[in-house]
Amino acid sequence: MTNDHRFFGRVAFVTGASSGIGAATAARLLAEGAKVATFDLTPSRLEGTLALTGDVSVSADVDAAVAATAAELGPVDVLVCSAGVSGNSLRTQDVSDAEWKRVMAINADGVFWCNRAVAPAMAERGYGRIVNVASIAGKEGNPMAAAYSASKAAVIALTKAVGKDFA
Repeated sequence: MTNDHRFFGRVAFVTGASSGIGAATAARLLAEGAKVATFDLTPSRLEGTLALTGDVSVSADVDAAVAATAAELGPVDVLVCSAGVSGNSLRTQDVSDAEWKRVMAINADGVFWCNRAVAPAMAERGYGRIVNVASIAGKEGNPMAAAYSASKAAVIALTKAVGKDFA
């Protein structure tokens, strides 16, 4: 059972919204009354959303997408950071610099850029909800996944820090 109006009047910004958890989250927010902006490398096909394209690992792309959302739908009330990659399954000593940086840029930097982009308007209005998708790998570490595990640990710590900024 859903409350069709739980997010009525709210603006949501969802990353990684072309597939998976991001697409399902965007659809649910839309069904519950939110105005939804989706942000991904490829445009979301979900009807009724503002489909924005860009790269979460590029802060200028994130800033532009958040600005476009505010201009078109209003300031962001709900942020869901679900864009992410698992990275290549490699032993730690086999992870190249490029692979480490790629995984960290998408999974950790991308979450930071998004949180930083929406936080000022949320703080100014005294309202906001941020959901940063992490993983148990960020707490426990997964074998053959040093970059992924470290990036998700960063997301967990960032989420706690951002929450304290608003306390």
